Amino acid sequence: MKKSVILVSALVLLLPSALFSFEWGVVLDNTSTLNFGEAIDTELDQRDKLSVWAEHFWSGPDETQYMIMFNGFYLYTDERAYLFDTDRLEFRLKKAGIYNSPTVLDLSLGRFRFADTTATVLNHGADGLSLDLDFSILRMKSAIGYTGLHLKPEAGVEMSAADAADANDDDVYFAPKRLFEQLVLQFPELVPRQRLTVETLFQQDLREESADRLNSVHATAKADGAIVGGFYYDISATGGWDVSNSVNGLMTAATLRYFAEQYLGSRASIGLILTGEDFLTVSTPTFGLVYAPSEADLLRIAFDYSMRPWSGRLAPELRNLQFLAGLKYFAVPGDGYTGMELEGGINFRPASDFGASLKSGLWLPDGGDMQGLVRLEFSLGL
Repeated sequence: MKKSVILVSALVLLLPSALFSFEWGVVLDNTSTLNFGEAIDTELDQRDKLSVWAEHFWSGPDETQYMIMFNGFYLYTDERAYLFDTDRLEFRLKKAGIYNSPTVLDLSLGRFRFADTTATVLNHGADGLSLDLDFSILRMKSAIGYTGLHLKPEAGVEMSAADAADANDDDVYFAPKRLFEQLVLQFPELVPRQRLTVETLFQQDLREESADRLNSVHATAKADGAIVGGFYYDISATGGWDVSNSVNGLMTAATLRYFAEQYLGSRASIGLILTGEDFLTVSTPTFGLVYAPSEADLLRIAFDYSMRPWSGRLAPELRNLQFLAGLKYFAVPGDGYTGMELEGGINFRPASDFGASLKSGLWLPDGGDMQGLVRLEFSLGL
């Protein structure tokens, strides 16, 4: 009897700590987009996503940290009444003191999001693994991912004519069968407050032999860091090779940012992207809110400004009220001006489990038809 009482008491004492390491919840995301223009009919598109997420954290006897993260969802759109899938199922291990040194190992395995150094060539979910070793003076990351198990409506990989054909084929349910490998070397503080990164990204088309197969290689060199005061920069150059068709292209990008939190929480940036006519990416990048140009043969100059006028003032609910404005200039190198896009918006997150945003964009092409949209988004944790 005494043993039973002791066992029950121990379980009661341990239960709170066990529950503390496990969290879960339900999130409802809604997106309503009103599209309008001179050459299109005004239409309202709906997108609703109901997600169930769970996270479990615990530590081993050697202070190794373990994490399991899951996110499964039901998706409704105007084009598809239902879609069930997972966009995250990740096991993560983090351990310090590798090789009896300050080295930190960070390992992820499962389904999660992968991105290259620029976040333009690759920014997509995949199934695979990522291994990160932080040696303080050098950070090394290697990763491998496979996109072919993602359901097609949520996939953003369209590199070839075969990919485009599959995207329009209702009998094809999954994303293109593509495998990619990353190797990233990062040198933090090589120069005080500066960071240098070099990366190689390989991609293989695993579909059956055909003339439309496309294998690629990308190599990137990037520098970023602080300049003076609240000014920060990043600049990069990326070479992309379509190995299957023996063509290549170059992308250069640069951004200058200014943080002036003392002036109504202001932040401003100017960015430039310039690509060659044969440049290619693995996943489809987003260059504008309304206008969606190809990644090849592009010049984009973007001006962005945001402010949080009540940051640190008034009620806590108003501190995260943010106003945004932007202007994007588009051109084709050698051919001249294409058009500009005007953007504006409001972000509001009064609580951690509720947020909303209202965004609008207007595309003003050179000699074409005006097109615009208004997008209302909200997220509610249940």
